[in-house]
Amino acid sequence: MTSLGLFLLRAVVGAIMMAHGYPKLFGGKGKSEQIPAEATEPLGEAFTEAVERGGIEQTAGMMEQLGIPNPEASAWAVALVEFGGGLLLVLGWMTRPAALAILFSQLVAINKVHAREGLVSGYEFNAALIGATGCLALAGPGKLSVDG
Repeated sequence: MTSLGLFLLRAVVGAIMMAHGYPKLFGGKGKSEQIPAEATEPLGEAFTEAVERGGIEQTAGMMEQLGIPNPEASAWAVALVEFGGGLLLVLGWMTRPAALAILFSQLVAINKVHAREGLVSGYEFNAALIGATGCLALAGPGKLSVDG
């Protein structure tokens, strides 16, 4: 049962991270038109909007506004950690390093963006991701995984 629980945790957190990384990695003006209609409903309007205002250049611009050093490299790093790390979690491949990378990205997100808003409606989502990825980093992927 433990491996099934770890699989469920990996699949949910990984899919959420992929959905957050996709707009940063593949987004940009006009890119939301490429999303199949069947995907827009379950992903939501906010996803379509994120794709439209996404892309590495726009993400780097946001990083620069936040005062993050080397904004273009940071944009690539966060996009790859979110999308690629999420994919690795879903597969259960290199789970511990992927989980640690996501955990670190969420600590940065809290520090740079959400801390001033407080826990509720601020960094609660990031804190939940830190708990989940911390669990995966410590427990590993379970047997239902490529690593297993």
